[in-house]
Amino acid sequence: MAETPPERWQDALTRRVRALARLTPLHELEARKGYRDLDLARVDVRALALRVLDLTIEEMGVGPGAARAAILQALERMAATMDAALAPEERATLAEAVLGAMLNDAARRQAFVARYVDWTDAEPTGREMAWHLLREVELPDGGYVVQATTEGINVYTGMLEFDVQDAQIAEEAVLRAQIRRGRIEDAVQTARNARLRSVEYQETLRRLLKLAQRDVAQVRWTDQMQGLLDDARLHLEDRVATERELLGLVASKVDAASDEDAPRVAELRDILEGCQQRHLRLHGEVLVAHRTFLDEQSRQVFRPRAMSRLPDLEAEVAGPALAASAGALDAAFPALLRAFFPAAARRTLYLPQLVDRLLKPPPRQPVAEHVLEDAERSEEHT
Repeated sequence: MAETPPERWQDALTRRVRALARLTPLHELEARKGYRDLDLARVDVRALALRVLDLTIEEMGVGPGAARAAILQALERMAATMDAALAPEERATLAEAVLGAMLNDAARRQAFVARYVDWTDAEPTGREMAWHLLREVELPDGGYVVQATTEGINVYTGMLEFDVQDAQIAEEAVLRAQIRRGRIEDAVQTARNARLRSVEYQETLRRLLKLAQRDVAQVRWTDQMQGLLDDARLHLEDRVATERELLGLVASKVDAASDEDAPRVAELRDILEGCQQRHLRLHGEVLVAHRTFLDEQSRQVFRPRAMSRLPDLEAEVAGPALAASAGALDAAFPALLRAFFPAAARRTLYLPQLVDRLLKPPPRQPVAEHVLEDAERSEEHT
């Protein structure tokens, strides 16, 4: 096993703490909505804030940015969808408040500031980070548009829920390019992310397989599971082939690696080998999943059935009992009492424990202070 750089987890933790801190304005919006003069119990203010980023980034893809009026109109329509009881002026006030909070109007549009602990140094160090989510910029024609900053775009894209298979393919493509260009340090970080995706995919697929194994009635094998397993088998075969290719690229970098990059190259190789082994094991589980399902189906469908059906305790027992009058329960009270408070057997003598207690030496009694004082006085008198 290659020597792991000591800052591995510290770098990752610090980076994630910074990413989490950039979400503070969105969470504060939701937390403080109760202090406004509006009834926003049915309004998700965080959703409105994300919609601002969505609109702004979308408009930046086709033009310089989003017009302020267009953003406010979209927010008003969205607020009306969540709570139709809001008056038009209330929706307008809410839209202005959300956009103003994203621009940090309360601090005269200065940068958001947050303190965090940086773990990348020899000792944890308190630092301060500043960032903007949005900026309102002036165009050459004198108009104004809202643009998302790099931090704002990163906040938004970091929340996108990519399909785990697509994410694995994308990260492997990035990893391939980084290895070929000799960016070993970046490749190691990408490989760590790929390892997390590998574990995520393993747990997702195993959860489905265990569900089918536990209760075959909860899955539609022909319509659902069969296609999913075929897709998983092809995906895993592609992953193993790609990881074999990446390991070949890493092997070609070993001899040319500098003293600084040598530990990183070895770590990169270990990560890829671990991912490959995980995918090979999962591929084996997928191959036998069909036979496992048929065996479980035979066991569950043809197992002996109980002649009497057990009652639904909540719907058929507790509900009617709570709704019945006291007189209606008089006849059933003795039976209910026996069921709810069964007879408790007396504790029996455990001979080894009794012997241990009998042979245990008696505890030493502490000498009382007044006895010592009396002894000292008697010595003084003599």
